[in-house]
Amino acid sequence: MSTSDNNSSPPGVTASADVITSTTTSLLNLNMSNITKLSSSNYLVSSRQVHALFDGYDNKLIYSALLGALSQTIQPLVSLASTSADVWDTLASTYAKPSRGHIKQLQHQLKQWKKGNNSINEYVQGLTSRFDQLALLGKVIDHEDKIDYVLQGLPEEYKPVIDQTEGRDTPPTLTELHEKLINHEAKLMSSSSSVSFPISANYANNRSKPGQKQGQRTNQSPQQPWNNNNNQQRGQRPYLGRCQICGVQGHSARRCPQLPTMQQPASRALLPTPPQPPAPWLPRANFAASSQQSPQLVLDTGATHHITSDLNNLTLHQPYTGGEEVIIGDGNGLPISQTGFVSLPSNTKPFSLSNVLYVPDIKKNLISVYRLCNTNQVSVKFFPAHFQVKDLNSGVPLLQGRTNEELYEWPIMKSAVRAFFATPTVKTSLSDWHSRLGHPSLPILKSIISKHSLPCSAVFPKFLSCVDCLSNKSHKLSFSQTSISSTRPLQYLFTDLWTSPVLSVNKYKHWA
Repeated sequence: MSTSDNNSSPPGVTASADVITSTTTSLLNLNMSNITKLSSSNYLVSSRQVHALFDGYDNKLIYSALLGALSQTIQPLVSLASTSADVWDTLASTYAKPSRGHIKQLQHQLKQWKKGNNSINEYVQGLTSRFDQLALLGKVIDHEDKIDYVLQGLPEEYKPVIDQTEGRDTPPTLTELHEKLINHEAKLMSSSSSVSFPISANYANNRSKPGQKQGQRTNQSPQQPWNNNNNQQRGQRPYLGRCQICGVQGHSARRCPQLPTMQQPASRALLPTPPQPPAPWLPRANFAASSQQSPQLVLDTGATHHITSDLNNLTLHQPYTGGEEVIIGDGNGLPISQTGFVSLPSNTKPFSLSNVLYVPDIKKNLISVYRLCNTNQVSVKFFPAHFQVKDLNSGVPLLQGRTNEELYEWPIMKSAVRAFFATPTVKTSLSDWHSRLGHPSLPILKSIISKHSLPCSAVFPKFLSCVDCLSNKSHKLSFSQTSISSTRPLQYLFTDLWTSPVLSVNKYKHWA
């Protein structure tokens, strides 16, 4: 009895040990609940969590915790394991073996990884997860190679970020590059939403129905939600792809403005087309001709852009490559040929009109009130019979115009009569082009004149005689012409009796 009493532990010590064991088990179970369930594809991530947690725990506790952390598809693999070490070795031999095929598969995924329709966060996260998996398998990727993998999968819209990154002397960090890509993605999303509104002009004229006019264009850009199809929804998202015909982003090939001209039959080829401006390098002739378009400028509160039908109104202009059309009040689209700048003189100050669209088929020259006010910092106040343009800051009236045929027309300042004249010009001669271009040889001169279509008055001769070229080349004739002639090799031998101008290796000048 006494022996039993001596071997037994005090009640307080036993209770304390039970509490410690229970607390340890509860703490282990609590921590195991936060570990990712092991599957056939996340062993590397789960193993790091288990190693960080199991240091210092009892084997049986670890064994039971490991079984609880396995998914149902993985548990049959460790059914014969009796200890935690057996469980862990089985899992390591199954999933942690760095096979060459697994490494090649991850490397192939990195090369084929593209952004596509994913967001920047999803795109970068997919790359970094594969970087980490290769690092855990012993194949650490160099930092510059990681940057190259990120840049090579980006679409054309991210070319500014790609050029800026490749132009740096030192590569940025992944975090810095990720932040730049997110900022550029936000800019693209804001710009796509801002250009989703079509270029419109709320001027409508009396025209026949679209179905009664042969050859009339009804094709519209998909960024224009207002069209003749009443069944189409107006709130559709804009098309963000790139056209396969003209290469412009914002519409598909089916909606391309150039598609009707490519598919038009032979009968439509005889229809009149708007006159195109001459190429910049061609000579131009100034002339006066009558036109059915109105020369007056009309204020339009519903127009999104300034529009003109007379190319002479534009001070500076360039070809328009946007691929969009102007939508007028009846829903039809008019093609845009040029964009430019217009300065409207007045008695107080000139008014600037930027980004003016040249539309040959428009019937009225329109001034967008919104763009006029924002560009020149003015306000426009309309009255029944006239309108006033005032300075936005001081409120001083700058200009006043009247109405004409129920339209507010911009007053045109009377300018001095300009006389147009033509003077004949003489084409530049071949010798002049030879002198201007730096005395090139005749084949090079022919190539330059032909490639750039330079006006030349003479036909190309077989030989080009230039006094300056002959004078500069005459210094190579060291001796005058001689009457000695030879009929076989080495019949006459010439020797230089003067000292050689070149020093030898021993710094001496040798006689011939």
